[in-house]
Amino acid sequence: ALFTPREDIALTLFALGALAFSGATFITVKVGFGDGFDYCTDTMNNNQNIYVMPAKPNSHLSYMSQLDIDQVANNIRQTSIGCTLGKLWASKDQLAKMIGAGMNILVINLSMVTRDVCKDVVKCIRELEESHNYERLIGITIDVTGAPVRTGTFKEGLSYEARIEEGSRITLTLDEEYKFCCTEDLIFIDTQFFPKLIHYLRKGDRIYLDEGQVTLVVRNIGFDCINCIVEEGGLLGSFKCVTVPPNRLNQEILYSTYMKDLEFAAECGADFVLTKFVDSGSVVEEARRILPKTAKVFAKIETRESVKNLRELIAVSDGILICRSGLAMYYTPENIFKIQKYIVGHCNVADKPVFVTGQLAESMISKPRPTRAEASDIANAVLDGVDGLLLTVETSWGMYPFDTVSVVDNVCREAERAICYEISRAELNYCRLLRGQVNEAIKNVTGASAVEAADSCGASAIFVITTTGASAMSIAMSRPSCIVIAITVDIGVAHHCLAYRGLHPFLYTGERVAEWCEDVDNRINAAIEHTRLTGLVKGGDRIIVVTGSVGTSGSTNTIHIFTLEGEHSKLRIVGSSHELSQVESPWSIGHTSAAFPFPSTVGAIRTQQVSGAGPRYSVMLSRGNSVYGGVNDMLPPLYFWALQTSSTWSSLTPSRLNLNSLGYFYVKSGQLERLSLPPTPCPGPYVIVCMDCLWLGAIVRQPDSPCGFQCSHLI
Repeated sequence: ALFTPREDIALTLFALGALAFSGATFITVKVGFGDGFDYCTDTMNNNQNIYVMPAKPNSHLSYMSQLDIDQVANNIRQTSIGCTLGKLWASKDQLAKMIGAGMNILVINLSMVTRDVCKDVVKCIRELEESHNYERLIGITIDVTGAPVRTGTFKEGLSYEARIEEGSRITLTLDEEYKFCCTEDLIFIDTQFFPKLIHYLRKGDRIYLDEGQVTLVVRNIGFDCINCIVEEGGLLGSFKCVTVPPNRLNQEILYSTYMKDLEFAAECGADFVLTKFVDSGSVVEEARRILPKTAKVFAKIETRESVKNLRELIAVSDGILICRSGLAMYYTPENIFKIQKYIVGHCNVADKPVFVTGQLAESMISKPRPTRAEASDIANAVLDGVDGLLLTVETSWGMYPFDTVSVVDNVCREAERAICYEISRAELNYCRLLRGQVNEAIKNVTGASAVEAADSCGASAIFVITTTGASAMSIAMSRPSCIVIAITVDIGVAHHCLAYRGLHPFLYTGERVAEWCEDVDNRINAAIEHTRLTGLVKGGDRIIVVTGSVGTSGSTNTIHIFTLEGEHSKLRIVGSSHELSQVESPWSIGHTSAAFPFPSTVGAIRTQQVSGAGPRYSVMLSRGNSVYGGVNDMLPPLYFWALQTSSTWSSLTPSRLNLNSLGYFYVKSGQLERLSLPPTPCPGPYVIVCMDCLWLGAIVRQPDSPCGFQCSHLI
């Protein structure tokens, strides 16, 4: 009332009185703007007490104003963390410690380690996975970034930063004697990968230290040194990158090294490969010709041309890596944040995983805690929608790699609690719809409905049976508020799932059963038992199980909703579904929008108000614990689950409908009642069920004319 005009208060009180007189049992009135509360009155039993309850957020602002800052972040982390291999933790025991700290993806930069070390580390990771019965999976990423040139260490130590003054003279030396005793005017550069680098430089060339923090201009070149003048000064630490004009380097040498690295990545069995020189899609396609299909190609966005051709690169690659240190050579600092949001937005809409790297927690190279600015940077990257964070020098050269991973893990979990998934998902679906990027495949529509069902019933997890990983990845990219467990028997697919936010792979290693239904039930129960032991779910939690009707890729089309009982209880899911041949009880229907006339108390799905994307229509039909159909207005054309004859599913389209073999149903008092013909007029929505097998066919809205059903009126 403090924020409401006096005449609005009078109208509000009048409305409350009228509703109470009419016998309303519960009234909710939103008062004011953005105040974060709903004012409610309970008129049951003539109790007119007014009380205040937290309002359901309808904007990011209202959601942020309701955050509980004292709540401990005990949620499981959704964002992946990639760590670049360092000498401090290259042994098997130390690798296990990094995994325990929270590392999901190991990044091996071929310019920092030898090929023998790389093979040994990959072998250690695979042995660690096997020794722990594949409960913790680690993706192997090969960074074919090309051999970098780096500075040495200042004699004062790793934490020391020298101030390089503008206009001063400085010498870059190749003499190994100064590798660990650099000074402000004499800095060692490591050219072991480019021994002839000094011959490609010319007087007047610019050399950039630490991604442009310090700019030097070449004055003259000696036998083993380069004399320069400082054009732009700044602070310079140890082991910083040295960037020279690319037109001065022998591109054939760089390219041949790059191609050899790709071949080695294929030999190592890498799960992901970070490509270099990605200015167009042809570079990614060329890498695919060398790499096996099991290796996913991530394109590095680090040049002006790669930003310009972003949509092309997203289309041809399996994922995107935002290399902020590389972009800093082409854009000013105030533009980098905008470019990051631009790239993340495009990737989210296109359903492609996106990682960000570059100075995420660089102060932790020499300190056990990050700066507040770094913590905010990490959190905002998570809020932007990145799937993962890739640590580079923090873990490859830093003194506190384990602390760094632990800190990033904590920041990510706190940031994920500050996300309003319902609003984010509505905005994401709306953007996909506007750009015409809605995937009409049944598995994608099924996944979207599973996410809606999970949010509506407060599920703790979504379990997905997947062969190629596509259905699980689709669900994860719909941004559910709960975790997604991808159940697979393919270890390669399990590793690929690590690149998606909120997607946790479970590799089923149990004995295979010849009967497909029983085998799938065994996989699901094994995954549920694993999540019980790890504390992800517990007795009394609701879970969503997404399966297919047949044991082939792309057949995902059924949603089940369960409440977990006591420990070691087994669920019979797929097998029981295939035994249904008669309608044993009326179908129950629930909805997640106020757009339909039936009560919100029907079925297991409660009312959910969605905002930010205009009117929304979402319906799900279920019997028992199984959801057999649903509609979401954000995902046209919304033909759902179609007809089932025997064990084969076929798409339901207007041209294939045989109206003579269909029974007509409509919603009345929360139940589905059969009519020989639809009444005139008939309030929608309608439900069509095949009378031959009694399976749900489709859901349709109210006809445009009173003449009854026409195929053109199907959604």
